Amino acid sequence: MQLSHNTLKEKLTTTIIFWGIAFLASLVALFFLFSGTITGYILDVVDQTDLPVETAIATTMGWIAVFLLVLLLIAVKGLHYSLKKQLVEPVEALQIAVENRTTTQDEIESLLTDLPYEASRVLKLYDQVKHSHDDLRSRVVDMMEALPACFWWSLDGNRYEGISSKSISLLKRSSDEIIDQPLWSWLNSRAQSSGNAAILMQAIKRREDRVDFAYQAEIDGQTRWFGESVTLCYNRDGTLDIMYGIINDISTRKNKQQAEAEQLELSQRMEATATLVGGIAHEFNNALAGMNGNIFLIKQSTKDAATRQRIGRVEALIQHSATMIEQMLAFARKSSMRPKPVNIVEFLKHFQLALQPKLASNIHFDLQLNSLDAAAETATVQADPAKLQEALMQLINNACAATEEISFPQITIDADNLDVDESFLRRYPHVSSSHLVHIQVRDNGSGISKEIHSKIFEPFFTTREIGKGTGLGLPMVYGYMRQLGGCLEVDSQPDCGATFHIYLPRVIAAPKANQHADSLLKGNGETILVIDDEHIFRESTCEVLHRMGYKTLDADNGKNGIHIFEQYRHEIQLVFMDILMPGMTGIEASRKIRAISPTIPIIFLTGYDRTQPLETEVYEEHSELINKPFRISVLSQAIQKALKQSSQH
Repeated sequence: MQLSHNTLKEKLTTTIIFWGIAFLASLVALFFLFSGTITGYILDVVDQTDLPVETAIATTMGWIAVFLLVLLLIAVKGLHYSLKKQLVEPVEALQIAVENRTTTQDEIESLLTDLPYEASRVLKLYDQVKHSHDDLRSRVVDMMEALPACFWWSLDGNRYEGISSKSISLLKRSSDEIIDQPLWSWLNSRAQSSGNAAILMQAIKRREDRVDFAYQAEIDGQTRWFGESVTLCYNRDGTLDIMYGIINDISTRKNKQQAEAEQLELSQRMEATATLVGGIAHEFNNALAGMNGNIFLIKQSTKDAATRQRIGRVEALIQHSATMIEQMLAFARKSSMRPKPVNIVEFLKHFQLALQPKLASNIHFDLQLNSLDAAAETATVQADPAKLQEALMQLINNACAATEEISFPQITIDADNLDVDESFLRRYPHVSSSHLVHIQVRDNGSGISKEIHSKIFEPFFTTREIGKGTGLGLPMVYGYMRQLGGCLEVDSQPDCGATFHIYLPRVIAAPKANQHADSLLKGNGETILVIDDEHIFRESTCEVLHRMGYKTLDADNGKNGIHIFEQYRHEIQLVFMDILMPGMTGIEASRKIRAISPTIPIIFLTGYDRTQPLETEVYEEHSELINKPFRISVLSQAIQKALKQSSQH
């Protein structure tokens, strides 16, 4: 074996250069960490995720610190290995060469002369690297302590080797209580800790570099969510060298996700219920419409006072049933509305004047509009004023009932403009705008338990005694708000009162519409074509129209209606037909009739209408829309209005 001073010097120089570069790389990485370059990169990533900026930066800094710590450990181990190869082994080889007398005396003397100097240089470098390692390790530990997360490490994958002091605030355990204990021993659930350990062991067997956990734990009597990321480092032979973990409290994010999931489930359930309720209401409306017409005819044909009184009771019951069905349709978002711009400030002031005399004398009512009075933008919504008043009145009635046992009952309405963020729109995807008017109805009553929060908007659910409520009031309000592109939510706890929040899209105000009188108007022998697939309703409607002074023709479907209209087009002055009919719908029939006579007035009739139907013909010129069941006076006004408009063209 031939050894020389130059050979040894070259090897030692190579060692110094290599570990010098490793040391400089560590310093450069640390510089980038504190200079903000990495933080800038993190902010770019955060823009594409839903993680809080602080959490993302802190967690990423933690992983960078872990990387630096691993790099230094590898550097120390590598330096030890290199010193052994480059210094210890050559000395041992020199000793063997001397003993075996395979090296000349001059070579041995040269090596003995230079070896102490080279060894001194290597040992000095070792001291420098070790000092830098200790210094950087101290900085890394300080960084770990500054993180909002809890950092730990383990050498065998079974027990904690070390853990940061954040365990006290996060896990409510000191580091002394956790170190040398099995992983996840601080969890109260043995099943959870065993499950986590099993997942970790499987990851080690598959030589995975990282494994993530999300689990619940009871901390100081509260259920908290934790997210944990574990990084695994292996030796060259594939055995585990060391593992590092970072534990974060993710309760806020998990609770938000759970609330959004519950809201989505509620919306889907309400959507299905609305479809069912809407279909049932349509069938009941058809039946009530037929009853209403026949009751009118019976009442017209009798003069007996007692009989007319009984008929009046039946009419009242029919009207009560019609009101209930209208509430069902409101929940199903199929209520008949005539939306127009409504100034909320003016509306609520008029509502207060109408409401005050109806409230019990002991109830203190307060209307707060200061924020809207001072607002630069007018709070205007697109709504049916009558329906909006009905909705507010329902909330007031609920508040009155909730404060019956309160010594000093208080009810407050306030309103302001509100611009919501994306998270609100994700929670309520049916809300049509981020610029809203926010109306709150608050009371200091008995409150609502969390268990029934999701049920109070379901049809026929009520906590009142039998006979004191139908369970349709809040579903009606819920449906009205959704039909107008807004939403309704409640905030309440037992014995802490309740606050109902109404959110409606803001719009630009427009001129007010004219009001119509409520009176029965007679005809002058005009001919009306009645098209409806319900035989009883069609028959009674024709007789009612006869009593009102009109002539009638009738058809049982759209196709026959078109055929009759073609025959008597010069006599027919108005068409009165249902929208929903089997085969050809009323909308389809109206298009063919309008192709024959473009200006013929048509009154559309339905028990299942929409505020903004896809069929624009309903709201075109020479068209009117009324709902089953209708008052005879409403029918008479609609006919006279349509005939008057037709005569002006």
